[in-house]
Amino acid sequence: METSRGRFTQYKLLRKEKRLKKHLVETVLFSQKSLFSLLNQYNSVVIKPSYGNGNLIISFVNKKYKVKSNNKIITITNKEELYEYINQYEIKQKYYLIQPLKRAMQPSRAPYHFFVTIHRENFSANWRIISVTNCCNYKILKKTKNQYFFREYKSLSIMTANKLGKSFPMCNTIVIEFISDDKINMLIYDTFLHFSVSKWDQYQTLRGHLIPKTNLLTASTFQSFIKKFNEVIIKPCNGQHGLGVVQIKKIQPFSYEIRLGNRKITKSNIDEAYRYVMDINLTNKDYIIQQKIQLAMIDNCPMDVRVITQKYKSEWNVTGKIVKLAGKDFIITNAAQKLLTLDDAIQDSTISTKDSEAIHKKIEKICLIATKKLVEKNAELRIIGFDVGVTDQGTIWIIEGNYVPDLTMFRDHKEQNVYANILKINNYNRKIRE
Repeated sequence: METSRGRFTQYKLLRKEKRLKKHLVETVLFSQKSLFSLLNQYNSVVIKPSYGNGNLIISFVNKKYKVKSNNKIITITNKEELYEYINQYEIKQKYYLIQPLKRAMQPSRAPYHFFVTIHRENFSANWRIISVTNCCNYKILKKTKNQYFFREYKSLSIMTANKLGKSFPMCNTIVIEFISDDKINMLIYDTFLHFSVSKWDQYQTLRGHLIPKTNLLTASTFQSFIKKFNEVIIKPCNGQHGLGVVQIKKIQPFSYEIRLGNRKITKSNIDEAYRYVMDINLTNKDYIIQQKIQLAMIDNCPMDVRVITQKYKSEWNVTGKIVKLAGKDFIITNAAQKLLTLDDAIQDSTISTKDSEAIHKKIEKICLIATKKLVEKNAELRIIGFDVGVTDQGTIWIIEGNYVPDLTMFRDHKEQNVYANILKINNYNRKIRE
């Protein structure tokens, strides 16, 4: 029987490890009884869904309860009304959990608040700490010289990954949210499982020269990425069809352009830009921030290449390539205004070299390298759809890979033989599995 992936299941698994138990925030399932009990003990509590984001913070201030949800705050006079409000307007899932928020250890107040990403190549490999992502604008490594601090979070991270990794063998990337006070009392505030469909897990596999620089989205990475790259893309860790993708560009020293779909808005400073981005649609999902690749264009519209790789018998091959041209004023090609062959697109685009054969070979080589890396972690894969970016200079980047790629663009294009071949191989693989 498959283990539930929810937060409370993860918490119960970690509590079984004696060395971790004292570092876990007290956690119980949400109910009227647990809500009232914790509010009798603490001035603030947080209610979290079993899956995903969408935290609800409740604080007792001036003899009233303040409820903060997404970008709204409401005030309620008593606990009974509070419970009714939560049940009626905030509960979207079957299970929620509730935790106390002690003032000194609240994420917004704690001196140290950061995420640790741990990754393994496969189930039998050892876990390794890949990155530490700050939530605020301080640098952990410069803020403290206490070696105990480093040893503590590293040790806790590996123990946590080992415990969760045994119960979730298909998960190879785990993110742990830590909070710590000045006395180095370190707590595991939350854990996040990133399976193979997660863009953050995929980045760990492809990181290097294949894929643009990427990190988890926090206030700190938002500022550092814009400072370094000037233009960034924010996208959900788990999502398809370009939903929730936002572009931010620094257009003047104190002016930031935010683009969502074909909408534009300008903010006068980076803090305002971050708050706006978080408020509009990012509070209910885990997001990554990524270096924006300057894609080649046709008639001032960006283009990218959808590349299909498929396993046929024992070999992986590239079986389809098609160029998607973004609609006027759109930042992504999911809203494609036109589908083109790669040869036609190269001739019409801003790509400086018109050597179509060389670009075909480079794209195929990079996609097959990426396929090999991804298949090492997921042997069941039979098809991958890559979104590939090409710059004006002819540099090739993998934007992301999709394990259930949309094939309608091949169906709708005039070259039906490519689509027919993709379907033929899909059907062959389906029969082999049956």
